[in-house]
Parts: sequence; structure tokens; C-alpha cells
Amino acid sequence: MLTLIAKAIQAEERGNELARVSVHSTLTELNDFRPGYIYLVVENKTDTLLTVDRIEIAEYPDFIDIRKSSLDTTVVSRKKPVLVYPDKDTVNVGASGIYELFIEASDQLKPGKHLLLFNVLYHGWVPVETQQDTLSVIVRHPMTGSTTKTHEVEVKVFGEGEILGALSNAVTFLMMPGFIMVIVFAMAWKISAPASYQGKLPAWLKEAKIVDLQFWVIAITLSLIMARWIYPILTQLFTSGRRDYLYGYGFYDIVMMWGFSVLMGALSGLIAGGGVSLYRRISYRKAIHGNENPLEFLQKAVALGVKEAWLKKTTLKESGKSGYLIEEDDIEKESLWVIPRVHVLWQASADELYARFEDKIFDDKAILSDVLNTLVDGKKEGHEGKGLQGIEWEKSSHYIEKPLAVKKANLDSLKERENIFSSTMTGQ
Repeated sequence: MLTLIAKAIQAEERGNELARVSVHSTLTELNDFRPGYIYLVVENKTDTLLTVDRIEIAEYPDFIDIRKSSLDTTVVSRKKPVLVYPDKDTVNVGASGIYELFIEASDQLKPGKHLLLFNVLYHGWVPVETQQDTLSVIVRHPMTGSTTKTHEVEVKVFGEGEILGALSNAVTFLMMPGFIMVIVFAMAWKISAPASYQGKLPAWLKEAKIVDLQFWVIAITLSLIMARWIYPILTQLFTSGRRDYLYGYGFYDIVMMWGFSVLMGALSGLIAGGGVSLYRRISYRKAIHGNENPLEFLQKAVALGVKEAWLKKTTLKESGKSGYLIEEDDIEKESLWVIPRVHVLWQASADELYARFEDKIFDDKAILSDVLNTLVDGKKEGHEGKGLQGIEWEKSSHYIEKPLAVKKANLDSLKERENIFSSTMTGQ
């Protein structure tokens, strides 16, 4: 009996002699659009039938799905990663069993080299020599065994190499969003900004100088913001679910990230350029040009900070004509606006407004905005015959005839402040 037990122990130690397992596959590179097969070949080394019990997938990345074939809809469970073959698949003497595994990547990968670890479990019968009385007898004992095999596969994202290669290898996937946003921003700026502002971008941005550190400071900052916050939020809002390429990405992530980056860069450039254009239009409307009517001209002057209704009188050296300085002198200004007197004509029935206007214009402390408010009220009452008949620059041989931007060198010394208005009523 002791001899029999010893022989059985020896048989257990010979478990690996039951079969030889090898891995065959051309699948050395896997991406989200290119699945492949791995074949496990189990060779029966015994002189009896060999039974393959199951194949355990001991280790594989969480973004890889494994099935028995491309036609099989059942994916190996990650909780119990085992492929069980029905009826304990048997391998004949001297034959080999071929077991295919269909390897498919999900649409969010982790690029790099990854290891697949398989454990093939089988059982069979082996001869064991035993002693019965004085005779040596060969008997067959059941034997279990297992063989572990590995296969290394390099995971890549479909299209990533081609896309990044088109960018002259200047960027990686992580840095691509900021790179695209900066480039598209400059393109959109050229479309939307005023012509005089289009060339005012920094050279590193205008010419997309990727060797300039300033370019990459902006691009990397935008890329990190996109990766950490913007991309997960945008995918949650506009796609079927939240995605985060810091934990894995695929071809669809490249497409969406590229689209989001182009959209954000274009919108930023258009908004910035449009904002400058709008600012220019608003500034233009607020600025004094000299062709405005007297009321509009003085309203702009009030908006620019003129308060007093009485202005300092000056004389132009070249013509000898007089005018009134409508803006304060500033060392940075080369010229100053000078205006003629303003004549206001009231309708015959505008007694109340006329009297109010007269009281204000002859007050040396009058506020220009208050005077203009009276004129605005006069315009409103004009359609009833009780308001303003007209307002114009006063024609006089001693005064300039319209507002002029005069160089400071052509202005004579300033005199005391004076009332710039004159007024009459129709019929007077």
C-alpha cells in the first residue's frame, strides 16, 4: 500500500507531462477598430484521451473584451474570467486541440504594451507502476494539470499615429487640444477682427511659432483644462455619457476632442474679434468726428467728461478766427477740438422752455448736461409748436463755422470762460 501511494504522488508531480500548450497569433497590435484572434494549441502527450476542462484568463486589461469567437455574443465575465468548454472537450491521442479566443478592445483604451495571461486546465490518465504481492502491475491513475501561457500585445488608438503625424509630431494626444485651440483662434481672429487689428496678435500666435515657449505655455494650459474639466463636461452634455480620456481613449475620443477644440478655438476667436469690432463701433459712435449736428456733438462732449456750459475762448493763429475749447488739454494730445458758438431757434409758443433755457445759459455755473436736457425737451415739444425750431452752428465772420480739431501749436492763449449759446424765438 505504501508503494502505491508513493507512485501516485510521483504521478501528481508528472502533471505537466499530460499536455504541451502553445500560443499562436499574429495579433501583436490591437486598436479599437482592429480586433484579432489568439489561438491556444493543446497537444495531448499521453496515450489516452486528454480532457480540457477550462481556460482561465488570469490577467487582461479592463478595456479588452474576450469571447470564444467573433460570432459569440457572450463576453467573458470579469468577475469570473473563465472559458468553459461544453462536455469537457477531449483531445485524442497524438492530436492537438485548438482553442480560439476573440480579442476586442473597447472604445476607450490605455495605449501601451499589455500582458494577457492564460491558464489552461486539463485532466487525463497516466500509467503508474504498482506492486501487488510479488508482481509489478501498471495501472492508470487520473491526473490533473495546468499550463500558464502569456501573450504580449501593444494597444494603440486607431488613427492616432496618422493624425499626430500630420501635425509633424509636434504634439501628443494630451497636448493636442490646446494646440488646436490656439491655431484655430488665430484663424478665426483674422476673419472677425477689424483689418487694423488683425496684425496686432503676438508673432508667436499670429504665425503659430511652435518653437516659442509662449505658444506652449498657452497651449499646455488649455490642454490641461480640457482634459481635467471641459471634455468630461461636454461629453456628458452632448453625447451618450461622460467620458474621460485621462483613464482611456479611443478613435471616437480623438474625433470628439478634435471637434470640441476646433469649436472652442473658433468661438473664442470669433467672440474676441467680434468684441473688438463692437468696441470699435461703440467707440466710434461715442467719439467726436466734427460732422455731428450741434446737439449730438455736445452730447458726445458731455459723455467724454465736459461739465461746464461756459467754455474758454481761444483764437486760431492761422485764420485769426475765434472758437471755444470743448475739451481739456492733455500732454498726450496733439490737437484739441474747438467749436463755434451755438445758435438755438425756438418756436413762437415755446415761452416756458425759452425762458428756462435763457436762465441757464447766462448762469456762469451752468452745467452743460442740464442745458442739453432743456434742448432735448424742446425737441419733444416741437411737434406741438411749443418747443425747439432748430439748432445750428452760428455763422459769424469772427468765429469758425464748424468744429475743428486744431493742433495745439496753432492755438493762441486761452481767455476767460464765456457763454457759447445764443437763442431767439421765431417772430422776434
